[in-house]
Amino acid sequence: MAVSCDRLVRNFKRNGIRVHIIHFTNRKKKFSTQTVVKGTYSAVPIESSEEFTLSLAAEFVQQLPFLDTLSYIGIFGGNLPINLGPVLSKWIHKPLITFIRGNDFDEGIFSKKRGHVLYALENSRYVFTVTKEKREKIDSLVSHNNTYFTQNGINTAYWKPAKSHFENIEQLKKSFNSKIPIAFIGQLKAKKGIVNFVETFAKFPYKNDFVLCLIGDVSDETKTYILDLDINVQFFSFANQNELILFYNAIDIVAIPSFYDGMPNVLLEAAATKNMVIGANVGGIKDVISDKKDGFLYNPFQPNELLDVLLQIHKMSPSEKERMSEALFQKIKTDYTEEIEISNYINILKP
Repeated sequence: MAVSCDRLVRNFKRNGIRVHIIHFTNRKKKFSTQTVVKGTYSAVPIESSEEFTLSLAAEFVQQLPFLDTLSYIGIFGGNLPINLGPVLSKWIHKPLITFIRGNDFDEGIFSKKRGHVLYALENSRYVFTVTKEKREKIDSLVSHNNTYFTQNGINTAYWKPAKSHFENIEQLKKSFNSKIPIAFIGQLKAKKGIVNFVETFAKFPYKNDFVLCLIGDVSDETKTYILDLDINVQFFSFANQNELILFYNAIDIVAIPSFYDGMPNVLLEAAATKNMVIGANVGGIKDVISDKKDGFLYNPFQPNELLDVLLQIHKMSPSEKERMSEALFQKIKTDYTEEIEISNYINILKP
């Protein structure tokens, strides 16, 4: 979510729009505001209780000097922004924009705080979501018709390896011991379906031809469980973009087995580095992938569908794999650019 937020802020500014960031953080203990390029950044410390945090934040924000210059209040992220945003919107008389990505809706709507989510959605001038599925769900819950599907974007040039990467990429490839790597990348939480994928993979008859690479945050309990399975597996710590370029260009397949999701940045990054994608048929994954044309989709609740996908991949020739990954790369390079992404927002928001 942070990657998407940073990308949108950067591209709004590139298009001449001033953006003032209000950031809830537990890394700072005092309220502060500093001027940045085309806007400001304000740190709002997270206090001992949510109510105290929000009450102080509301008072702080209402005293900021630039409020009269605002066109909108936008909320992006978890419960604190979703709780504060619609109230501030009414108090300072500025229309609300709610940006929905993934868990903020998928889990928020079923939590004890669903009222905050529904109140924000109902009182938004615009709701932007990165999946068609979420747009339909939100439309059924609110009385307005102001929900828009706005896909994520990526600059594929940022993911092209430099000459300085080549040696490390080759070393990574050698570490796979001639086995085909399937990678899982990011914060590998329960909702990402990693355990279910791995359990099913352990039953795959050709599993020894592959190695699973888990790149990111994995709980100790999950790691211990996976290590007890009869599979080839490697764990890597969470990586920054420079390190991820190495992984993406050393592996062959990226798996995204989420039970529910937005439009994962990992999906676009995998496509930008010409990896084949195995994705659960959910959320924004199914908005991007055309099954068996530029990737594979499967029902994450049906293990046999995943086994069938794995078997199809095992039977594919190198040229068939290359054609599929190239097709996804061309789709992303053409239709999922940062320029298209930000223009979708601006065209809707402009008066």
